[in-house]
Amino acid sequence: MRTGIQGLGWFVRRSADPRTQMDFYLAALGLPSLRRWSYNGSAGAMLRAGDVGVFELGALDPTAAAAPPADPAQAECTPVFRARDMTAALDRAVAAGARVAADTVDGGLREVLLTDPLGYPFSFLEADPASLLAHDAAAERAWRSPPAAMAALPPMPPAIQDIARVRLRVEQPQALAAFYVQTVGLDTLLDATAERALLHLGGTCALELVAGGARREPPKDRTEIPDVWILRVYDYVGIKAHFAVHDVRTVNTVDLTGGWLDYCADPEGRLFGYQERRPPDPAIPNSQLIEDAAARAVWEGREASGT
Repeated sequence: MRTGIQGLGWFVRRSADPRTQMDFYLAALGLPSLRRWSYNGSAGAMLRAGDVGVFELGALDPTAAAAPPADPAQAECTPVFRARDMTAALDRAVAAGARVAADTVDGGLREVLLTDPLGYPFSFLEADPASLLAHDAAAERAWRSPPAAMAALPPMPPAIQDIARVRLRVEQPQALAAFYVQTVGLDTLLDATAERALLHLGGTCALELVAGGARREPPKDRTEIPDVWILRVYDYVGIKAHFAVHDVRTVNTVDLTGGWLDYCADPEGRLFGYQERRPPDPAIPNSQLIEDAAARAVWEGREASGT
């Protein structure tokens, strides 16, 4: 893993009706609310997503042609939540209005694909306590002995631990895996094939690349894309310089009082981001958010211990 990458920091889901999605994910998954806002006709929310991650809901550019996929199984980007109690997770989601699109077993693990009321997909994947893959092993350690820094955050629901995977449907998994390993700096979890690649996003989350997608033109702005994942990093300047040397296309640089954020396009035109949050400072607005303080404490603890 490239120095400075901690893990999945944010999974952003944008839609034409973020208020409906906010209410749904609060009810269906029980993800704890960190913040909600509504102004100038727009709305958004930050929900805790386990580990050092946040599930962010916001507004899609109304002029964008993006729409929920007709077939959820063919979605370009899907968040996959790690279920510690599949029955309880499913019962709660369905009661809140989720629709089951597929129920499969792969490698002995059950995965259920669902859609929210607007048609956007998400999955529940059974936790695998016996897995030796780095993200699963990290999840098992965190489940058995949660980092002390996380005690300051509102607790996750008993049935859902975190986002276990971000699944991208791509044109060439092997070629794209090479970009994410060699240029972005992710570690390989499973050797890439023509059909699938599994890479470590850090912490308890993996990036899964599966065949069946198509190359696309990079967006002109981040708000044109319904779903995008963002790394939580602590070397924004170094990563930005590294990407510039390797001609990684920057789509947006967002000016934030609480940190630094860039959105980039990968070689197939898909959007991803990286963000560094400022150290806590009472004089700087939005630099004392509880999820950022917890993530930084975990990061500094691991750095100090060398793990």
